[in-house]
Amino acid sequence: MQPLSPVDAISPAFSRTRTILTPPGPVPGQPTPFRFWFFLKITVIAALTQGNIYAAVFALAFDAIFFSLMLTVGFRSVRLSNAPFAVAGGISPFAIAAILIAGLIALLVAIFFAWIWCRVRFTLFDLVLYRRGLVGPAWSPYASQAWRFLGLMMLIGLALLLILAVTIGPLLIHLIALIRHLTPQQINADPSIFFAHILPMYGIIFLFALLAGLVNAITQDFVLPPMALEDAPLEFAFGRFFQLLRTRFWYVALYMLLRFVLELGLSWIGMIAVFIVLAILGVGGAGVGFVLYRAFWHAGPGGIAIFVLYCIVAGLAILAVYLLLLMVIYGVVAVVKQCYAAYFYGSYYPLLGDRLEPPPPITPASIPLAPVTFDPFPPLLPPDQPPPAVS
Repeated sequence: MQPLSPVDAISPAFSRTRTILTPPGPVPGQPTPFRFWFFLKITVIAALTQGNIYAAVFALAFDAIFFSLMLTVGFRSVRLSNAPFAVAGGISPFAIAAILIAGLIALLVAIFFAWIWCRVRFTLFDLVLYRRGLVGPAWSPYASQAWRFLGLMMLIGLALLLILAVTIGPLLIHLIALIRHLTPQQINADPSIFFAHILPMYGIIFLFALLAGLVNAITQDFVLPPMALEDAPLEFAFGRFFQLLRTRFWYVALYMLLRFVLELGLSWIGMIAVFIVLAILGVGGAGVGFVLYRAFWHAGPGGIAIFVLYCIVAGLAILAVYLLLLMVIYGVVAVVKQCYAAYFYGSYYPLLGDRLEPPPPITPASIPLAPVTFDPFPPLLPPDQPPPAVS
């Protein structure tokens, strides 16, 4: 496979994406008819490699645990005092035990989803590389690699949290110490106290998000392939990446920029399509609801029940369509990014490049022969050398 620039790798990445999202034919890469359920299966698997999906699920789980805890413990009152928040009456031992149990459950849920996230990343890499279209064979070979990758991501997560604590922690502590000695009237009279602390926090969080995205892209695109193909240790995988970074620094930088632009552009296009579809469904559902309202709202309790039932079903249907379209968009973007990474890195990593585009088989007919020439005037032999024996 010839070395590719970040720009040259875009076109084959989109071509391979089309073959990944359609069922495999008799020959890998051969165009086949579109099948919705196959397309949905691949996009859902690919969407599970995106951290946004897990962030949303974990946020919902955390909210549910928190509100359940609040209802169970039954805090009597929460009042605002000199400290930002204080619980009146203290916390009972039962509340402390409930908080610890809820924290342990949240931690186990987070580790489980992190393991799924790591394992599915290897699965998507296999689906993109071999184009078999089967999730089971793409899932099973990478158990040990997924655990090592999970350990790496946990260490990276702890390091990023430490960086965030070191950068934002002093600002936050200083802000809390400052407002403890101020009254609400003083704070309202001079709100610049908050802006002087909060605006730098927003800047730090933005830079932190860029750093986290960069580290995530490096581990996904450059560290994971050697682990999947060679079961390589982490130091070998990172060493190969740093070697590429030393020799092709500007190529890698341009690749990261184009990767971000592709992800952002495809996401925007997808979200515009989602809003158009939801707008059409919303207008149609509102029209049907208006007709049902005029027909059944004044028809007694039975008519009202029919109208309310329609509103519930229509709302759940629109929500299901919205979630399904989000999964499809995240999945398509994930497949494009994985194909783009495979072609760019594969052009400098021979083992990966040969899997993407296998070299032609070597046959006797493909071996070039040395040219044969006829010399009508062969050189004369020396006088003391006998002529060659004729057999």
